[in-house]
Amino acid sequence: MTTCAPTGRAKRQSRRPRGHAPVARDAEPLPRVVAVFRRSDDTVCHTRCGQPLTLQGVRALLEADFYCYRCLTHVTIPLAVLDALPPAPDGARDAVLAGR
Repeated sequence: MTTCAPTGRAKRQSRRPRGHAPVARDAEPLPRVVAVFRRSDDTVCHTRCGQPLTLQGVRALLEADFYCYRCLTHVTIPLAVLDALPPAPDGARDAVLAGR
């Protein structure tokens, strides 16, 4: 009795879903950002401690990697969300620190 194993090409083709490419959903709202806020001078700050975040780099032109030296925490934010992040009111840092 012989068994027929699929060739390498057949395996690769069987793993790839066929059909249409996924449709971009522009109508969906962006998720609410709770990890960071933007000050009026466009500085991105950590919500937990209110300190400015340090940009570590950009990954695949999709996400920005930040680091908080006070909390020693890594924060990743999609660039589309970061661009749409509205500036927080001037008293936002005081409100954040008061809530701790």
